[in-house]
Amino acid sequence: MKSVRLLAVLLALPLASFAADRVLKLDPSASFVEVDVDVTMGDFTARLDKYDLRVIAEDKKGVKSTVLNFKFSDLKTGEPERDQKMLEWLGSADAAGKFESGIVALTPDGQGRVNGRLTFHGKTDSLEFPVNVTKAGNVFTITGEAMVDYRHFDLKTIRKAGLIKVDPNVKVRFKFTGTPGDVVPPAVPGK
Repeated sequence: MKSVRLLAVLLALPLASFAADRVLKLDPSASFVEVDVDVTMGDFTARLDKYDLRVIAEDKKGVKSTVLNFKFSDLKTGEPERDQKMLEWLGSADAAGKFESGIVALTPDGQGRVNGRLTFHGKTDSLEFPVNVTKAGNVFTITGEAMVDYRHFDLKTIRKAGLIKVDPNVKVRFKFTGTPGDVVPPAVPGK
């Protein structure tokens, strides 16, 4: 009887590893994070040149969780002087941010919502936004956009000469493309 159980466990191992949570290996050339900023006299888009993204995916359910870490010095507007002024406004050349998803609720067709926490400038705020996750073969594509009000992070509205104002609501757009990589080890109880 023990050998039958052992055989059943061994036969089930390939199925268990197929459905295991995996870390998504990102394709940087097919991925981006952009921030659209509305200004009274001349809107612009900034692009996050570098970031650290960890996405946990499950083959049948799609995305389970994400953690995005970034530095504002890697957010480029195309104008170095404007980039420097942004860091001064944030109060540090080393200003960094982090987004951690909580619930990633998806329908079978990949439409859904994400809620999570965005942290920067010493403050954390809840964020909820629509997302779309598609899978073609072995390739996951995650797209979405979120509105972020920078006043929630104790940052003042930017005004210049009484004529120019930066809208406190900025739109963050993203697309992440990747393939399943390493299996996420199971959690160890008590740790």
